[in-house]
Amino acid sequence: MATMTALLRVQRQLIDLLVASGPGTAMSAGTPVPVPHYFADLRAMVAMIFRSWPVAREHASTPCLAAAIDAEYASRVSQAEPLLNTLGKKKTSKPYTVPPQGCLATGAALDIAAELLDAHSPVDARHRLAPLVQRLREADLGLSTWLRRPSWISGSLRQAVMDLPR
Repeated sequence: MATMTALLRVQRQLIDLLVASGPGTAMSAGTPVPVPHYFADLRAMVAMIFRSWPVAREHASTPCLAAAIDAEYASRVSQAEPLLNTLGKKKTSKPYTVPPQGCLATGAALDIAAELLDAHSPVDARHRLAPLVQRLREADLGLSTWLRRPSWISGSLRQAVMDLPR
């Protein structure tokens, strides 16, 4: 029941942003941003969650949602491992950046991403995201840099994840 409640909450939140009469902005990393930027931030957060897992595990609303990400993460690791031994550009980040295929894993990832973005201030956002950013930098510096490009995320999320101490 708690898992369904959490999933319905995040679904309602996202639907409310998408309706024609919805707000023009949404809070992302402690600052209001245009709704399209919020959705770009969600997508970047999902990739960050998967590549830095299990660091974000504590932000899952229920143990069931955390377990769904555990399973999805294991699948992504097994997809990335064969790419380590390929010639040329490894592309080992690709399995971590694609959206989940299963409904439960998608809902779980969006639940965590929305919770992380729902910071009360830019300082709170930096505090929440620091462990994920640190793990992402350790695991995949290329992806870390790519996810922070100005064309990829909002200015508020970029401020929250840039120049964090290593």
